[in-house]
Amino acid sequence: MSRIKDDLVCEIIRISQTNLLGRKKAECNGRSADDIVMDWIRCNAASYREDFKECLGSYSTAELGEMLSELTQSEKDLSDILKNYPQHQTRPKIHTKNHIA
Repeated sequence: MSRIKDDLVCEIIRISQTNLLGRKKAECNGRSADDIVMDWIRCNAASYREDFKECLGSYSTAELGEMLSELTQSEKDLSDILKNYPQHQTRPKIHTKNHIA
């Protein structure tokens, strides 16, 4: 993977994860929301990045740019975005050891 493509993938995953956690935190009530988010990060963040990095490698730089644009202009995460890309063949595993309700 080229340096530019690798940087795009990393930024897409970072924003996706931020959007996902922001949305989940907003759904939580009370002070425990931060604890729930931190638990999710400890248990799931690395595998989330690895799974999506593998999956995004098959997309062109132009497609990745479109994904990045959509992520930055919305509160969507990659699970929402990838539904619009039919060549996406394998669904990344979304780990929910500490599911955020």
